[in-house]
Amino acid sequence: MKRVLPAAIVILISVMAVLAIVRVRFSSDVFELLPQDLPEARGLEQINRYFSRDAQLIITLDGQSARSVSEATASLASTLSQQKVFIADVFREVDMERIVAEGGPLVAWAWFNGPPESLALLERRLVSPQSRETLEKSLEEINDAFDTESALLKSYDPLQLSQFGSNPEGEGAPSLDPMRSSSGKFEILYVEGSGVDFSDYREVRDWLDKVQSLVSQWLKEWNGKGAKDMEVEIGYTGTPAFMSEVGAGMERDMTISVLLTLVLISALFFLVHRQVTPLIWLLAAMMGILAITLTIAEMVLGELSVISVGFAAILMGLSVDYAIVLYREALGNPGSPRTLRRAVGPGIAWAAVTTAAVFLSLNLSSLPGLAELGNLVALGILVGALVMLFGFAPVAVQFAGKRSRGSARDWVPSSMRKGAAGVLAVLVPLAAIWSALMIEKPVIEAEFHPFRMKESPALIAWNEMREKLHGESQTTPAVITAANFGELHTQLQAFKQRSSRAQEAGLIESVILPDSWVPHPEYQRRNAKLLRALIKEGPRLLSEIDEAGFTKEGMDLTREVINSWTHYLDQHDGEQPVRPAGSLAKWTVDQIVTESEDIVAAVVALTPVNPSEREWVTAICDDHSNVASLPSLGTALNERIGDDLWRIFVPMLVLLTAVLALVYRSWRDLFLTLLALLFGGSVIVILTVWTPLSWNSFNLCGIPLLFGIGLDFSIHMLFALRRSGGDLGAVRKRMGKAVAFCGLSSAVGFGSLATASADGLSSLGVVCAVGILANTFVAVILLPSWYGLVHPVSNSAADSGDQVD
Repeated sequence: MKRVLPAAIVILISVMAVLAIVRVRFSSDVFELLPQDLPEARGLEQINRYFSRDAQLIITLDGQSARSVSEATASLASTLSQQKVFIADVFREVDMERIVAEGGPLVAWAWFNGPPESLALLERRLVSPQSRETLEKSLEEINDAFDTESALLKSYDPLQLSQFGSNPEGEGAPSLDPMRSSSGKFEILYVEGSGVDFSDYREVRDWLDKVQSLVSQWLKEWNGKGAKDMEVEIGYTGTPAFMSEVGAGMERDMTISVLLTLVLISALFFLVHRQVTPLIWLLAAMMGILAITLTIAEMVLGELSVISVGFAAILMGLSVDYAIVLYREALGNPGSPRTLRRAVGPGIAWAAVTTAAVFLSLNLSSLPGLAELGNLVALGILVGALVMLFGFAPVAVQFAGKRSRGSARDWVPSSMRKGAAGVLAVLVPLAAIWSALMIEKPVIEAEFHPFRMKESPALIAWNEMREKLHGESQTTPAVITAANFGELHTQLQAFKQRSSRAQEAGLIESVILPDSWVPHPEYQRRNAKLLRALIKEGPRLLSEIDEAGFTKEGMDLTREVINSWTHYLDQHDGEQPVRPAGSLAKWTVDQIVTESEDIVAAVVALTPVNPSEREWVTAICDDHSNVASLPSLGTALNERIGDDLWRIFVPMLVLLTAVLALVYRSWRDLFLTLLALLFGGSVIVILTVWTPLSWNSFNLCGIPLLFGIGLDFSIHMLFALRRSGGDLGAVRKRMGKAVAFCGLSSAVGFGSLATASADGLSSLGVVCAVGILANTFVAVILLPSWYGLVHPVSNSAADSGDQVD
């Protein structure tokens, strides 16, 4: 019965923790984790918000021949279009047949929204007898055409309505992103989903599973026909694919990191203490801390980001420290829980407050995701200190007295000799300075993106799509915003002027403005009168097409354009611009310009000379113009995080030094704490210079965390040395073992993040784990010896290593 009760309590608390994890919602939006005062971050967020539809999946098809890809794309598009329950529409590369069937509204709107001078040229081309000359010219071109595609185009569009006139302002025709490679061996499909909430990644994941199951079945049948040259490969990318990957990755990260931390800490505790019952109570306390913290986080934050999901493993690795300190002290000084709290409570309290303060200092970082991570860990540390002091302390007192002497394990090495420790205190910092001066590799990784997923099929498919469709001439999108379409055209002209100056300065190679695709209120007002005249000529034009010998299909596009002009004029009130009608027209224009309740936005395509530099960004961006550039964002993050480090670290160092001076009331102990921090930092510097370990824009923020944890260990050891009068042997067998265990458990907590999906969180975990091990070595092996050097009159006993507890 005695063993059943703690097991039942652990199960109950574990269930509560699992329910807390299940209740928490995860946000798959990585753009909210970026500093929004950077033009690159705003541009990426605006591209995602205005132009990356949550329900728009991109399917890529790659084959050995243009024929195989074209036929496979048509077959797959037909299969998907039949699934009306969960697929709203399917779009592929626009061909003439679709232009004839659905392109009339788009062609009509392009003339209605275009420059009046261009429409005047069209009007002169369509008046009699010029219209008959245009038809005769089309017939001659059909007969003389060398390729069927050109002949087909002329036969479907004998009046050449789909050939827009040149812009008198010098703007080229707008260019949409291609959906088929120049070789024809690669093509993409846009699949518009329906039937689910595409802001919920769990529903998106279920929807994507349905689509992938359907496509897999189609692919098996298509590739199973036996013709090798007709086989194709499929890829998935776009917002639904990324959302599903990020959401699933966050759930997996939290599950794996929590379980891995629990298993390793449990194994470590059992190997050291050889007791099961206190281990069960320890697990219950850890799960309780996690449940309480997650519940508070759910009420305050609502959602956890891809970065903040790592807080659980960090929290458990740190909160277990307080339990071990209590348990080790109870082993050495049996007594009541109150006596135990009086002995180590001040050290735990100060350690919890200082460590929480360090994590809270991450709010000064420019990365919102990192600030959220710091807040969660700080909250959990304070909760953990209270739970351990008042919940686990009675357990520690009860079971420490029952531990048999034979179960003791003297596994902590003795302190280093004072002379050797003193020499290392000088040599290691000097070696770090020399290594920093000798470094050849970049101090910070130049092109590191902290929120990129390590294994992302969607990203692989996206990069392949960009390479196959654009090659080396990949453009960078810029987003121009305004309150209305009239102001948007003004902002586009201002952007054009800045871009021209940037081109003259050699910062930008080319710029493509979307003027023709942006609804233009003034142009539409001026074109309305001329369009009414053209509509009246409609019956005559259709009759002339018929008399010239063109088929019914040859009249369909012209008829649809004229009908669409009538529809647009019926909608036009002279004030608000008219948007295009029809699914193809809406989809085409929505790729370039969008309108919401309080803002309109358009995409500009540009090609910077050096994408990773920031000079071109500052030259063209303002409050209404932002660029979605990952290369320059990496540069900006490196600059920003470097500034953040000094802004966070220096004030925190000054503040905590002042606090520690008040706590210690001894310059010697304050000096030892600062020396321990300097030594641990020197070890990290040496490792980042001479090993593959490296700094990036995210794990640099681990420096304050290592600073706080190093303080934690130093405080525990120095308080223990004070209580023992400098008895190194007694401190080693009690607090030394506790701090060693704490260091290993904290390293386990951070190290488990190495499995995280996000590159930034993974690198943060690795660097912090290595740094914690260095801090543990300093606190357990070196700090007691340094204490003996600066406290020569203390009653320090030799640490022979022969004592056992």
